[in-house]
Amino acid sequence: MDSELQNTLARLISKSRVLVEKYNALKAAKEAVEQENAELKAAIAAMGAQIERLQQDYDYLKVARTISTNREELDRNRDMLAKLVQDIDKCISQLME
Repeated sequence: MDSELQNTLARLISKSRVLVEKYNALKAAKEAVEQENAELKAAIAAMGAQIERLQQDYDYLKVARTISTNREELDRNRDMLAKLVQDIDKCISQLME
């Protein structure tokens, strides 16, 4: 009976050690996955910012493409912008009065 109790106790101790080892392995794996998750979230945020910047660049290029490159239209667009700036300056001066 005494040896049977010793054998049972030895098996319990052995199984407890195995459980502790498995727990430690799972804990390490969980920490590695959490670290990878944090890195991936940071990468996603960086990519989101890059997408926004690229979208803005695309929009600017789309607008720039619509402006014609021949000299006549370029002069006409400059004159129109100069007139708009003068109108804005006039409005600002009127508001200041």
